[in-house]
Amino acid sequence: MSATKTVANRAIKARAKATPDRIQKDIISAKAIIDQKIVDNAIHHVAETEELTIADLPEGDISVPMNMWLDHKAELQARDSLVAVQIAADEFPEDFVEEYAEISHIVLPMVAHIDGRSYSHAFKLRTRFNYDGEIRAIGDVKYDQLGFLTRSGCNAFELPESESLEVALNAFSEMSDVYQPSADGAPLIFSRRRTVH
Repeated sequence: MSATKTVANRAIKARAKATPDRIQKDIISAKAIIDQKIVDNAIHHVAETEELTIADLPEGDISVPMNMWLDHKAELQARDSLVAVQIAADEFPEDFVEEYAEISHIVLPMVAHIDGRSYSHAFKLRTRFNYDGEIRAIGDVKYDQLGFLTRSGCNAFELPESESLEVALNAFSEMSDVYQPSADGAPLIFSRRRTVH
């Protein structure tokens, strides 16, 4: 098995950022929300580092950075467990269109809740590329984001330990009316207006 190092797809930018684009350490959550139900979770989300190699990957279900998938696809597909693929905030879903047919689970690492690029990624995956697999948001995912992430196309979530999953389920029914079209195809409030003669 090759121990070739896997590093970020893009060159390091000259100007330092306030927040990183990728998860900085592995994420392992005992529970997740999938299709608005709390379920046991077995996916180990592997952080992207300059030292990461294919030999470093843990056993069992994992999610890996997209560049590791591209560099080691055959080895990853040969595993007996689930391999999900991460699309980082600063990557572009349109760069990987040819890969989606072979990926059953896409993970969107949300490093900072103020960064909206992962919402755009989910929307593009569902509407432009017709991706019908699981799209899972992980990392800094909070209660008040769940409704919007669902509308954008996410159907699975892992929340920080500080967030109650039981309470989080309420977030999916909070928006009874919507004003903007999105990936969920929900009818807009304007469609209920009646013409007044």
